Amino acid sequence: MTLLRLIWLLAIFLVGCDHTRESITPTQNDLDRIASILGQDRLPLPAPSVTPARMSNLKLSDTRISFADALELGECGLLPLIADRNSSLGRQKQESTRLIYEWKLKAGLNQCDHLNDQEWFQKALHTKAQDVEIAVLQLLTQSEEATRIHLKIPNPFATLAESRVAYLDRSQPIIQIIVQALQKSTPPRAETVSQFEQSLYDWSQTQHHGTLHQAIIETRDWLAAANTLQRATITANQLCPMGTPTERGRNLQSFVRDFFGGLIQPRLSSVAQAIDEFQFIWSALPVTLWTHDTVVDALLKLPAGYRTGLRDDLKVHIKNWQLILQSCGLNVRADTTNS
Repeated sequence: MTLLRLIWLLAIFLVGCDHTRESITPTQNDLDRIASILGQDRLPLPAPSVTPARMSNLKLSDTRISFADALELGECGLLPLIADRNSSLGRQKQESTRLIYEWKLKAGLNQCDHLNDQEWFQKALHTKAQDVEIAVLQLLTQSEEATRIHLKIPNPFATLAESRVAYLDRSQPIIQIIVQALQKSTPPRAETVSQFEQSLYDWSQTQHHGTLHQAIIETRDWLAAANTLQRATITANQLCPMGTPTERGRNLQSFVRDFFGGLIQPRLSSVAQAIDEFQFIWSALPVTLWTHDTVVDALLKLPAGYRTGLRDDLKVHIKNWQLILQSCGLNVRADTTNS
């Protein structure tokens, strides 16, 4: 079983762990209910907004193979490709076509073993390997498909779970081709290229990057506000002063069990699982110019470290509920778990 296939089976298993069908982020109403039970003032959620991290510039090389050197590559069947590459038209291809084109150049160069002792040839090999990776990253982050998959409205799926399933299914053929391009594989035939173009279109129609981006931003904003309410409650110590529960304190355990555990936590877990799954499937890319974290941030248009920040906020939120329950002498572990 290939590593890529194993990754896919494990990712599908992660989706299977998401039993909630209401995979949406917590709302202002949910936050208001928390404020009410904690005896805090209403805290409005901000308008979701983040500034994506600045990525290193992705620019294909300006390396051109001279006519004299190109003649030596004639037996490798590269003359037409080199002529196209050296023309201005050859630099204006759409991202998916450019990837296949750079892939063919790299594969052709890899066949010219008799030129391995030539310095210009070694430079061309290294440059073409980088150009293929740049073409991959441009396709994933700068293409028409990359723009479409980040659209947020209209959302083609009712829940995050449905979006995740569709995205997994439609990402598989894309990642398979990309991994082959980044490795020393034979370029695809025309029929496979046509299928790749269709797969890219179908993939972009999921709009999953936009859906997950919005879910992450809204979830972190909600957690930041909820954690603020919790901290104020812990500091004031008015729910259970001296360990004696007030009326609100007596209602707290059932609130955490039924409202938080039954309605809020499944939504938070769904977003966390979606992030894990997204990171997991893109970890298959053998990239060198960017880290895998950078790739994921670029795909989701997030600031560096934002996903880690959400994880930290979620841990704090769970811990705060445990501290509040503990201050009232109520059951802690049965009502809050970080799953």
